[in-house]
Amino acid sequence: MINSILSNKTTTAVASSSDNLEKYRQIAISIHRIKYIEILYSLWKVYLQSGLGQLKCDNFPNESGPHVWVKPVQSMVKVAVRSGLEKNDACLAYVKNRLAQLDKSKQEYHTDLQVQLNHLSHQANIIQQPLEKFIEENLLSLRKKIQHKIQLVYFEYKEEIIKHEYLKQNPNEAQIKLAEELCTAKQQEELSKYTSELLDKQLIRYNASYNFEHLPIARFPLFDSIGNADIQQQFYAQYRQIIEQTKTDMLTLYTQSAISQQMRYQNGYNDRMKKITEDQQLLPDEQKLTTKMIEIIVQRAHLIEERLKCVHDFKLEQFSCQS
Repeated sequence: MINSILSNKTTTAVASSSDNLEKYRQIAISIHRIKYIEILYSLWKVYLQSGLGQLKCDNFPNESGPHVWVKPVQSMVKVAVRSGLEKNDACLAYVKNRLAQLDKSKQEYHTDLQVQLNHLSHQANIIQQPLEKFIEENLLSLRKKIQHKIQLVYFEYKEEIIKHEYLKQNPNEAQIKLAEELCTAKQQEELSKYTSELLDKQLIRYNASYNFEHLPIARFPLFDSIGNADIQQQFYAQYRQIIEQTKTDMLTLYTQSAISQQMRYQNGYNDRMKKITEDQQLLPDEQKLTTKMIEIIVQRAHLIEERLKCVHDFKLEQFSCQS
């Protein structure tokens, strides 16, 4: 690629010398490191904003929201918390330290890159832009993964806001438990739906690429010890038929199990909603869910749907890329 770019601009022999090509390669590495760090930095910056309650969203457009250290950050500071450090302090220190490390590395690579470009003088302008475009294209997959993680941070943050809003309604223990049960049922329903859909696509892909002859079990050494070719072929045909039927039975079982689970969770959620509606009419007014409580539960259920759809769409995209 470098030779192609420089052949129209300068003497190919000079441009493609091993010494110059190594310089271009080092420039590419520096550019890659800078862009890689910038992508990671965007995620850790969102982690910090979430932990400080500074993420901007519909519920809190201009004011501070709840301080939410997302699960990935909490898992990284478990050792520090177990040693006695308060969770918020541990998370804050860890994220700030990570951001500082990334910023320091980025500055160092920027300095290295500038030195490398200065050594190439006029050729730097010719090669830098095409290299950046090439590297950006090859970092697209990472960028999408990080953008997806950022989306999940926003979902977790918004859900925490909704939980806080529900608690502001002063619900009793039964009403808190009821809200959690409904949201758990909704999550199970949505997960089972997407699990079934993803399994269908995986089975279609598997069947399209399936070839018995390429399987490790296709050749069984014992068959080679049978001297009679006809008997050997007969045994092999029976063996293959058993394997093929077993595969079919297993795939059918997987599909039926996924569908059964989907129906069970869907019916479970609908039945739970029906029972709650019936029970609410029998309860004293002070124990009933208020209109505001029901509205907040519906909001959270909708957010759960959006979050799981986001995860599912990302998995489908990754699945398509691997196909």
